[in-house]
Amino acid sequence: MDVEGELNRKKAVLGFRDEGGDWYALDNAAIIMPAVSRGVDTSLFRLSATLRAPVRLAALQAALDRTAARFPYFVVELRRGFFWHHLVPHRRRPRVEADPTSPCQGFDMGRRGTLLFRVRARDRTIACEYSHIITDGTGRLRFLKNLVAEYLRQIDGGAMTGSDPDLLDLDAPPDPEETEDAYNRHYPGRYPFPPAEPFAFHLGGPLLPKGSYRVTTGVIPLAPALAKAREFGVSLTELLVAAYLEALQNLWFAAPERERRRASTLSVEVPVNMRAFCPTRSNRNFSLFVHASLDLRLGRREFPEIVAKVHHQLRHDIDLQGMKRHMTRNVRGGRALFIRAIPLVLKAPVMKYLYARFGMSIISGVLSNLGAVTLPEPYASSVERFTIAPPPSRLTRTGAVCLSWKDRLFLSFGSLGRERELERLVFTRLQALGLDVALECNFEES
Repeated sequence: MDVEGELNRKKAVLGFRDEGGDWYALDNAAIIMPAVSRGVDTSLFRLSATLRAPVRLAALQAALDRTAARFPYFVVELRRGFFWHHLVPHRRRPRVEADPTSPCQGFDMGRRGTLLFRVRARDRTIACEYSHIITDGTGRLRFLKNLVAEYLRQIDGGAMTGSDPDLLDLDAPPDPEETEDAYNRHYPGRYPFPPAEPFAFHLGGPLLPKGSYRVTTGVIPLAPALAKAREFGVSLTELLVAAYLEALQNLWFAAPERERRRASTLSVEVPVNMRAFCPTRSNRNFSLFVHASLDLRLGRREFPEIVAKVHHQLRHDIDLQGMKRHMTRNVRGGRALFIRAIPLVLKAPVMKYLYARFGMSIISGVLSNLGAVTLPEPYASSVERFTIAPPPSRLTRTGAVCLSWKDRLFLSFGSLGRERELERLVFTRLQALGLDVALECNFEES
């Protein structure tokens, strides 16, 4: 192995032991999260499975005990060090909680003893909420699939079996690669940084009361949605991003002049699973992002124009060489000796600034597609559906995530704002395309 490759391999190792016991370093995507996750911006994202029969709590707790033991790198809490935050094993048994109306709230990762994921249950639903510090979409889906499969084995007396690459032997020890920092493992070296992007338009308006988070889900037949995307010559993700951008465009033109002058760029962030380019078995974070954008100084665009623009932007930017530029920018700072030597109390304000300038300030919203969720039989017959909710954000107000299960697409918007116009415009556009949309919402605020 070359010198650079050996250095990458060493820096990818996150598990350590010292006189204080076992601990984990934060991966490259996680190191900024403690500085920017506060109050209602909890960094929690949610993935849930709705079964065809009510959840039996004792069986779910037994399944959680076994699944958590197989994913020990998730059963952790955050600790503050002199130079960096780190993770230490959570010594108490993870417990199943009741599932409240508002997800992804009531969470303080900085409070000592706070587990960085939680399992909740209500009626027929098993829900997992995970801090972005410990995993991304791939890791959270693997955990939930194993939890659901083990729960179904518990209530079936252990006789239920099925083959799936994500279903693990819960009695086997974890593969060390499951915990690696894949950003450092695949660090490309001295690539140029990506160009700076302009500040983006953000939704305004009043916030919901503290502790409230509205999730609006559109349930759409999958086959017609895929057919409509093919009709435009684009992917389903590109079609949904175009509908999102069109809604933002309508809101921008309806906004007061002073808000339009503040920012004339619309930008929707689209996460990219880097495992498609750089193979790894890591269940930690390993995603980067591309942006689909419109410059409204050039005037209003019709929907077919937006679809074509999104298609070409994403196809151009989702490219290994281009993604390496983003990886270089993110990893190089953490490797710099002068940055590593700065005490955390001084690093935190800088990280907040960098997150604002190169993260949330340059996007109007997020749309993440987890893709098709699958389970083998006989597990699949016991699951009615999977759904998902994005992390809350005060700055962008609203974000979107989607996945498909069997013959249906589930598109969910999570919002901290009272206004629902963005969601209404997106779902109205999908209906105008001839798609049937059944809407669900977790609560009605006064």
